[in-house]
Amino acid sequence: MLKNLLNKLIRLAGHKLARYFLAVWCFFENIFFPFPSDAIVIPMSISKPKKWFETFMIASVAAFLGSIVAYAIGSFMFHKLGVLIFELSGIDDPKKFLSVFYKKSTMIAFVIILFVSGFTPLPFNLLAITSGFVGFNFFLFAATALFTRSSRYFLLTYLFSKYGPKIQRQIDKNFASFVMWVIGSFAIVIAGMYLFYIKFPQYFVA
Repeated sequence: MLKNLLNKLIRLAGHKLARYFLAVWCFFENIFFPFPSDAIVIPMSISKPKKWFETFMIASVAAFLGSIVAYAIGSFMFHKLGVLIFELSGIDDPKKFLSVFYKKSTMIAFVIILFVSGFTPLPFNLLAITSGFVGFNFFLFAATALFTRSSRYFLLTYLFSKYGPKIQRQIDKNFASFVMWVIGSFAIVIAGMYLFYIKFPQYFVA
């Protein structure tokens, strides 16, 4: 069943409207949507290998614009909208989380965390909102968001467009192992989110 779902997802990614869906997903992922856009970027790269650069550009631009909107929410609409996004992400006390980043000594650590979060499936939106709220330098934030988001999508689109069919054949042969790898990856991401965003944020940025 899961294998059929994966194959259907790859076929749907080849639809002519898939690029619009990709843009919307990548945009809102960086504001409030909790599901990584890898789920559409990878199938599109496999189903349309010759258009990998188009997929890369759409995902990168949409994600960057979403990050800028998230920064603006932190700067101008935190109490009306930002708090709600934090609560939807499982953080009941956003002010406690945000207070960690007021320390001047955490500046370098915060840049590193921004870089890591932007380059991985970890939710970048919360840090983008935080950046706006604490007044983190906008140009440094924008440069970090653009570099990390685009670099990640470049690697995903290029590698899966080039090696996607081989990877798909290996998945078909070893589907059980693939499912375990996906579950394990999500477990690591969720554990990282819980430790950093909710349980011990002060230890990661001290």
